[in-house]
Amino acid sequence: MSAAQDEQPVLSEIVEGGVGLVTLNRPEKLNAWTPAMRLGYFDTLDMFARDPAVRAIVVRGAGRAFCAGADLAMIKAPDAQSEALRAAESREYWFPLSIGKPIVAAIHGPCLGIGLQQAMFCDIRFAASDAKIGAPYVRRGIVGEMGITWMLTRLCGVGAANDIMLSGRTLSGREAASISLVNEAVEPDAVFDRAMAYARDLAANCSPLAMRTVKMQLYQDLMDGFTPSFARSERLLDEVLRGEDVKEGVAAVREKRPVSFPGLDPALARSGDWPS
Repeated sequence: MSAAQDEQPVLSEIVEGGVGLVTLNRPEKLNAWTPAMRLGYFDTLDMFARDPAVRAIVVRGAGRAFCAGADLAMIKAPDAQSEALRAAESREYWFPLSIGKPIVAAIHGPCLGIGLQQAMFCDIRFAASDAKIGAPYVRRGIVGEMGITWMLTRLCGVGAANDIMLSGRTLSGREAASISLVNEAVEPDAVFDRAMAYARDLAANCSPLAMRTVKMQLYQDLMDGFTPSFARSERLLDEVLRGEDVKEGVAAVREKRPVSFPGLDPALARSGDWPS
């Protein structure tokens, strides 16, 4: 890695198969979160969301960690640059949920605090079996921040969320998978390949428009009642049945060939308005 790359807190590239790869890039600090990383990460997600060539996104950390939490040096002594970056960033920490493409996290090493929060705001999570996952806020005199308690209870239930938040203890990737905090635990040297294979499968076989719509439905439904959810699903189904992706999907089955869906329209990069 070049010196120039070392100075970039977030790296990005489009890899074969229509996958956008995001790398949190402060390996010497275990990818500790800073205002510059937040800005770079959200900008990269937004860029990939608007690029029709990208159909799925993978997020990983450089070096020995996914993200070990907030950079405590920034908390204790914020400098003028970090304050300016913080003031310039208006997007909320749940911004990844609004991206109209699936985001897959490849978690290894420490994934703590805001690192866990951002991993949870990805749509799918693969973790190394020996990953160190937790929210040690209470052990620092801090409370749950930036939506972490909202997301934890929905992913793994109130009991497990209470355990994670009240104890501040660290879970292995294997234990995190057992309570559905991550989707799957894999061998440490296979986690990135597993995430990439999953993302490539989405990119090759799933309609970008349908994935965007389903992601919107899932997160909107978390914040809405059953009746509005049912009505929304009926309206969206009627819309897609009139579209070209359904025709292509059905034709591919009949003709026994791979599907060929168009890329997502950049105008649909975001997943739409949410219930308040």
